[in-house]
Amino acid sequence: MRTSGSSCWERASAAGALFYHPRIAESIIDQIWRNDMKDIPYEDLIEAAAGCRILHAEGHADMTLGHLSLRDPQDRGVWMKRSGIGLGEVDGPEDFVLIDFDGRRVAGEGRIHKEWPIHTEVLRARPDVNAVGHSHPFYATLFSSMDVELEAVTNEAAFLGNEVARFDETRGLIDTQELGASLAAALGGTSTLLLRNHGVLFAGATIPEATLMGVFLERACRSQMELLKTHQRYVATPRSELAAKREQILDPNLVENFWSFYKRKADGLRRRSAEGQTFPG
Repeated sequence: MRTSGSSCWERASAAGALFYHPRIAESIIDQIWRNDMKDIPYEDLIEAAAGCRILHAEGHADMTLGHLSLRDPQDRGVWMKRSGIGLGEVDGPEDFVLIDFDGRRVAGEGRIHKEWPIHTEVLRARPDVNAVGHSHPFYATLFSSMDVELEAVTNEAAFLGNEVARFDETRGLIDTQELGASLAAALGGTSTLLLRNHGVLFAGATIPEATLMGVFLERACRSQMELLKTHQRYVATPRSELAAKREQILDPNLVENFWSFYKRKADGLRRRSAEGQTFPG
């Protein structure tokens, strides 16, 4: 691995690469990392970068905190967003670091987030999961402080399934493998979890699935908190109907459509921001 000189992003930028063009990215990064390692999952990491930008645009931004990860297809460990940049600043593969399941760097540049055990331990415990995210969205973090059940008062909560798990063991960082294993145990077989006074965890078989779980969790928490403010009686979708409703509204074609929509939205907002334009929301 290269340990000196300019970053991959600087070297690729000098070569005229734009990492949201997969074929250009693959060609340029291959030249840059040729001596670093083989079998970099370029297109998967481009999707992971898009997932980070979507999370930023959908209420998960918290300075440079928050991270999304991808299981390495070659079983070498976990590709994790590097520390030091915000979710909305993630451009492409150069912003991910490959670590093994003990947190040791295998490839990539930049600092490693202290909470890497979240990702390694959930992926270790859940062979059906290939992508994991952790962030501090405003409404879901507030909701985590309340002893209130998240109910399916809107479609977003129905997307999440029958249960949103809870983690109460610590309010601090998940920065040891022991805490990571406890968090994975609390997640169980579900896709989303609220960490008390801290944030959220979301997971999926793919980057789009995990990202959408994070987006829907924040929206579901926001909807219920707005409803609770009215002090009015309300009715939620019965648990007995949730599985059927989820199947109806979250089939693979819709997941692909939602993912494409959120990518267009996030990159459109990013482009307008770079151009100095104003936009609603």
